[in-house]
Amino acid sequence: MLLSWSAGSVLSENVEKVGRRIRELREERGWTQGELALFLGRTQTAVSYWEAGKRAPGLDDLVDLARVFAVPISDLIAQDAARSLPTLLRAVAEEVDSAQLGKDLERFVAKAAAMPSPQILWQINGAGARDTAEALLAAAAVTTAPVPVHALAEGCGVRVLSWDFADVDGLVVQLPEGAVIGVNENQYDRRQRFTVAHELGHHLLSHAESFHVDFGGELSPAATGEHPDYNWRNERAANDFAANLLMPAAVVRTEFTKTADVNELADLFDVSPAAMGFRLTNLRLR
Repeated sequence: MLLSWSAGSVLSENVEKVGRRIRELREERGWTQGELALFLGRTQTAVSYWEAGKRAPGLDDLVDLARVFAVPISDLIAQDAARSLPTLLRAVAEEVDSAQLGKDLERFVAKAAAMPSPQILWQINGAGARDTAEALLAAAAVTTAPVPVHALAEGCGVRVLSWDFADVDGLVVQLPEGAVIGVNENQYDRRQRFTVAHELGHHLLSHAESFHVDFGGELSPAATGEHPDYNWRNERAANDFAANLLMPAAVVRTEFTKTADVNELADLFDVSPAAMGFRLTNLRLR
């Protein structure tokens, strides 16, 4: 499956639809074309051309439009254009000013699209983070540690692909063939297990229509103080899902009666001692 990263052809084919959407969002807010141009740092002529379908906004324009309107970039693109996942991912790379990220994502999506689709064993309806994790564990009949997180993801129809990312901890993308979780292969094994669980949480809890990227390294929220489309509630929910999935409350309580040593429990559940420590505290076991 050949995936094009060129936004120009996609947007030009849908330029009138994109223009109508820009006008709709502007009018919903009661702004004039001049006011929108001022907020964007563009000319009123440019806004007028976009809305009339005479010119397609570039990726930098889309990023600024999404910021000013406070909507996802996908909300600005016509439905047919929004299906171009590479276009949206390239926009994210542009937004964080990382050319290497764009190249990494391009190669990742091409590889992910070529992966065979796994058989879906369980249909899990997302509810709260804990309930969703417990529903998956029950469907898979998991009652012991360590939890086979990769197998659980594949049983939900989600493929897992390790990748040599520089500034991405993990991501989940929605492809026509099904969702794919990307995990940074440079992280240690237990961190990768948590990343898979975290991204599976984003997927099952429907946090992303097309994709979700969790940045790390120099692009992490801690390093930059910001994050494209960062939603702390979704991040907390994904973390809660991962903790409940990898360290099921009933199993942790059972094993805690045998040993209260955090390191021993961490080894048993194949998680970090820090993650196990937090889990014990949350379960009021210490």
